[in-house]
Amino acid sequence: MSEPCNPAGPYASAETEYWYNVMRQADMPVAGIIELDFDVPRVSRLFARASVMRPEEAKALVASELLADVALFGDLRQILGLTDKRAYLELSYLASRTPHPSRAAGLCGCRPWTMARHVMIFFTNMLRSHDAEVRDAAAGLMAQYLLDEGLLVAAQGFAGLTAADLGAIYRTLIVPRENQQKAAKRRGHGCEGALAGVLVACGVKMLPLDKYRNPMGSTDPNLDLETLEVRRKERGNTYSFDMLVLDSADRVRVAIQSLIHTSDPGQYGVNKSDETVAVARRFKAVNSTRPPESRIELWGLFDGIGFSENKPDTLNKMLAHVDWFVQGNTLYKAPLRLHELGLLRVKAVQLSSVYSAEDIECIRHRYIPNDVLVLGEGDCPQADWTAVPAGRASIFL
Repeated sequence: MSEPCNPAGPYASAETEYWYNVMRQADMPVAGIIELDFDVPRVSRLFARASVMRPEEAKALVASELLADVALFGDLRQILGLTDKRAYLELSYLASRTPHPSRAAGLCGCRPWTMARHVMIFFTNMLRSHDAEVRDAAAGLMAQYLLDEGLLVAAQGFAGLTAADLGAIYRTLIVPRENQQKAAKRRGHGCEGALAGVLVACGVKMLPLDKYRNPMGSTDPNLDLETLEVRRKERGNTYSFDMLVLDSADRVRVAIQSLIHTSDPGQYGVNKSDETVAVARRFKAVNSTRPPESRIELWGLFDGIGFSENKPDTLNKMLAHVDWFVQGNTLYKAPLRLHELGLLRVKAVQLSSVYSAEDIECIRHRYIPNDVLVLGEGDCPQADWTAVPAGRASIFL
């Protein structure tokens, strides 16, 4: 066994290792495809017309244009700096308080005291309603909302620009902000998909089966908190996990929870870390009654610089309780640990040149089983080995 790691180095503790391997937001994989679209000529023409109108005239124009093309609302929302979520939540509020033309309810079918949240497609579908009165009322409501949020001021400010100038503003100012909003959640799912892809490539049995293909759409599996057996979700009696690793007898051997925070984790992060600690204690209690071959490990897929906002109440607390943790850059730790658990067979590992010789020695000491070969940067793997890229390393099977 090699000597312990340098107590002043990056592998002195789980926390220092985390920060040494942490990913910036821009480096994280994004699940799915983020579609950003903006009809520059259409918006440019609308601004030119609306800029010389009185508010009521502008409202009528915008309402008419929304009925002609429901996608226009998304373009105007973006240029006013409104997120999709903010827009649909506020429209839900306003629609519950706008009388329906033929029913004793709000335009959306709700009463103000029973307001429901309606996503944006609900409102764009209202613009396509077979009921002309509903269509007109929805168009008027959405047009007024845009005007209240500064559409007329924006039109007057942008009216003198060419379509090319407006397009440049969209690309340099609006796209980055809109992309950030859409990508925030997708980055966490992207990391989950990357880990699932490594596990599947290694031949590991896992749930959900489609996590690596569809990290955003797959249904999270649940464990009974009393027995730690897979069961249907039941509030208060089960706990949801992002992935479960099974052995050859379909017994759960690893439960993985993912928490990726690229910005301030806030109270949500604190609450989730508290849940992780509580589940870890439950795992420990159940595992104490089981033989080693049927015990379940709790793993964390943790990443993001946002944890630096509150290390003691989030990251450090979880690192002290989980059995294992991986990051986007250290996905190779997953198959190495599963090798130790007897769930797969790793022949060798080749670490990236980003690691120093001292780093590699620490990684070898902490994470690489004695029967797994460590290949140097210039070493060639055997021809019959299968390579699996896994973060800052390749695993060979």
